[in-house]
Amino acid sequence: MILVLGSTGKIGRELVPALLDRGARVRALTRDPSRARIDPRAEVAVGDLDAFDPALLDGVERVFVLTSGHGSDPLAQEQAVLKAATGVSHVVKLSTTGVHFGQTDPISLVHAEAERAVREAGPDWTILRPGTFMDNRFAWLHAVRGDGVIRVPEGDPASALVHVRDIAEVAATVLTGDGHAGKTYPITGGEALTTRRQVEILGDALGRRLTYVEEPEAASRARMLGFGWPASAVDGVFELKRQSAGKEEIVFDTVRELLGRAPLTFADWAREHAGSFA
Repeated sequence: MILVLGSTGKIGRELVPALLDRGARVRALTRDPSRARIDPRAEVAVGDLDAFDPALLDGVERVFVLTSGHGSDPLAQEQAVLKAATGVSHVVKLSTTGVHFGQTDPISLVHAEAERAVREAGPDWTILRPGTFMDNRFAWLHAVRGDGVIRVPEGDPASALVHVRDIAEVAATVLTGDGHAGKTYPITGGEALTTRRQVEILGDALGRRLTYVEEPEAASRARMLGFGWPASAVDGVFELKRQSAGKEEIVFDTVRELLGRAPLTFADWAREHAGSFA
């Protein structure tokens, strides 16, 4: 039995069926089963990571640790799970490439501390460190549906964007296979793309021209705050961007090495989700 935290999120919604297709039994944790769309082959478990119930681990051999961000303290959430996981054989933790590069932005620091907790918890562990998700480009949804002008902060770095399905399949491989204990895997796509090129690729998939515009950081910050983002989250994003410049474009071969195929491309992602932008 594998317990999947974050089962309804970007990675979890791909991971649960990937595990089931490999013959694993899956217990998918969700805060609200009435709204969750979880593969019916999985066992659905109701739980809140802010008050983790150790009974959720009954009969569980492996755990995929991913916090949703709903709680006020994601590190405390993960620590509570790890404290209860004394009978678990293997914990797989989703982190970020920011830790790989030693970044000190708020997001990377929280993951670094959580990685330390995973290593000290007792069970075998594996750390997955994905880079920027292709799904983050859903932030352009309203602009594409509107005037077609994609506004990004000046100096937005090139990035080897990774498809969440590739992350999920790597996680499924680690969770259902042997030989991964004590290993840390950085995960990226197969090529680094400038943001301008990403906009062009998305426009090609949609069959229309999109306009790429760089704007001052102050304007981007104001726009994010207008979306209702907390100021601390906005600050964290910009600090992450500053520290990851020149690093996001580094390509790692983890997907090819573990899955035996090339990573999915941003063009694949754009075609797959073109209907969402219509």
